[in-house]
Amino acid sequence: QHTMSTILRRAYTTKALIPPNLAASRAAGGAKKDAARMGELVSFYKNLPKGSAPQVKPSGLVGRYKAKYFDGENSSATPVVHAILLIGGISYAIDYHFHLSTYHEIAPQERGTPLN
Repeated sequence: QHTMSTILRRAYTTKALIPPNLAASRAAGGAKKDAARMGELVSFYKNLPKGSAPQVKPSGLVGRYKAKYFDGENSSATPVVHAILLIGGISYAIDYHFHLSTYHEIAPQERGTPLN
């Protein structure tokens, strides 16, 4: 049963302020390992490439389209025009398809075309 004052007294003792003895045999072996790991870490970061990454050329249809119309200073409203034309072309093709399918179901006499 510890009171709050005992817990606080133990937390603020001088043992917490004194650094560990690095010359101790147990700590010395650990320091060598830490130094070796730090050396590996430093060599890893030294081998990383410096500067900005090289520019990658876009590949594929979507990548080239994005690079041409969306990226950097090339951005414009052209993709909006392309989307309108694509939707208009698809709707025209669907309308034409259904027009032909219903037009051929009607007998020639009812179409208003002469019989030959």
